[in-house]
Amino acid sequence: MTSHLRPRGLFSELTEGVYWFLVLDVMLLLSASPTILLWTVMSPGPLGSLLFVVAALPLLPALSAGLYACRSWREDQDLVPARQFLRGYRVNVRDSLVAGSPVLLVAALAAFNLTRSSSPALGAGEIAFLVVGAAALLVLIRALSIVSRFSFRARDVLRLSVFTLLTRPLSTLALLSLGVLTLGIVLAVGEFVLTAAASLLVFALWASERPIAQLLTEQFTTGEPAVGAEPSVSPAS
Repeated sequence: MTSHLRPRGLFSELTEGVYWFLVLDVMLLLSASPTILLWTVMSPGPLGSLLFVVAALPLLPALSAGLYACRSWREDQDLVPARQFLRGYRVNVRDSLVAGSPVLLVAALAAFNLTRSSSPALGAGEIAFLVVGAAALLVLIRALSIVSRFSFRARDVLRLSVFTLLTRPLSTLALLSLGVLTLGIVLAVGEFVLTAAASLLVFALWASERPIAQLLTEQFTTGEPAVGAEPSVSPAS
């Protein structure tokens, strides 16, 4: 249900924004609770780092649903964040897991090999695993962004993720900046701050990914597909 006829004064915008971010934050935390619980009981070490990344699996549909809710609010003016989050979770859970799980596994293996070394200095092998892990995370976030808006096949989602990361450097730089910001928050303040800033970070991600969504709509579809429906034109080979 759209609400284009609602008054759009400054006070209305502020109160709606506060309400929307608070509700989305709660929904993100609830959907991420299995991951948070698993992280609290894990021990450090190579195996722990591997399991740490694998335990992030529930975050894939949660992030996709959060991006879906952002789109509904800003583009459709639909002020029902909980309902839109749940709908985005329902329609995207399969695609987000199918497209994201292989990339998450690559990141987990890179983390395992990176932490297995006992040397405090980074050698050539550790640097290679660090680059592979960072690249896998970039592909993963881009794939979830695509899944939240389109319904391509999993292999096409991954192909388009790599393609747009290489051909749209400004958007890739925006992803890297958000990653550095998130890591900085964790290191400087603590993980608990992410619980309060989760909705803000997801919204920033949605805003930075809008040019990619426009590019895919123009080049790989004959019109923007409804989430949950097959696109009218498949990605080009």
